[in-house]
Amino acid sequence: MYTIFAHINSLGKIFLEFALPILVQSTALIVILLLAGLLLQSRVRAVFRYWLGMLILAQLILPPSQALRVNLGYLASGRLDYMGGDSSIVGADATDVLQSTATPAITWQGVVFLVWVAVVIIMGLILLQRAISARRLVKQAGEANGLMKDLLVYCCKCMGVRRKVRLKVAPDGTSPAVCGLFRPVILVPRNLAPSLGSRHLRAILLHELAHIKRGDLWVNLAQTVLQIVYFYNPLLWLANSVICRVREQAVDETVVAAMGERVRQYPEMLADVAKLAFKRPALSLGVIGVVESQNALAEWIKLNLNPLVRRSA
Repeated sequence: MYTIFAHINSLGKIFLEFALPILVQSTALIVILLLAGLLLQSRVRAVFRYWLGMLILAQLILPPSQALRVNLGYLASGRLDYMGGDSSIVGADATDVLQSTATPAITWQGVVFLVWVAVVIIMGLILLQRAISARRLVKQAGEANGLMKDLLVYCCKCMGVRRKVRLKVAPDGTSPAVCGLFRPVILVPRNLAPSLGSRHLRAILLHELAHIKRGDLWVNLAQTVLQIVYFYNPLLWLANSVICRVREQAVDETVVAAMGERVRQYPEMLADVAKLAFKRPALSLGVIGVVESQNALAEWIKLNLNPLVRRSA
């Protein structure tokens, strides 16, 4: 038991030496970039503000060099607290040693580490359950008809997407979405598909293909994992929400540029999507929906009705 507690205490120290510098640096970086995003919101394209947000993820993936060097020193030495000690213990009585180890105690650093591990495991299991649900949704979805597949091929050429993308009709109650890190699948709700004309379906497909082309599914995965690991930083949750919203705006700029003269069809598609109930499955790992909330939809429509945005795109 003493050995286990000693391991936990040592890991707790290493965790805090690693987590605290990242917490301070990431908090400062998030505040700076969020303020910069607000100031530049009406002056630069969304894609630029989106890559500003990527700096936050990069900073979390690449920890501070000083904290990393300290942690590597701990791990490389292979010496934990319980293995140190003074050499004078060699001559101590064996009974005294047993008495000193009979009542092990866990430090507050060890408690913090155990709490962090527990929360990460719980959130990881929730993420796994949602990923399984998303995978089940794809399996339950039916194949699209020939006309829809032909339109998908046309949209792939317009967006310059060369990889194989499947198109399926999902159960009712979902919003158009794309999922699949290695084999992307575009899902169109069954209750929306019959009422969609070729113009509206083209706009949906262009939007989802833009996500695939930009690699947004992988970024979405990185955001989810980092949010689990650094759950204790509330500003990271806010930053991830802002990144997701700006990502949709950046995708819209790509779609607007691809649609050209037919850009007026895009807001019409948004109005049709708004008719759906916003009851959708818990899309998380490797899934990005067209509309994430009613507020996001309202901002989305305003953005695409702005002629300045069309010209800049």
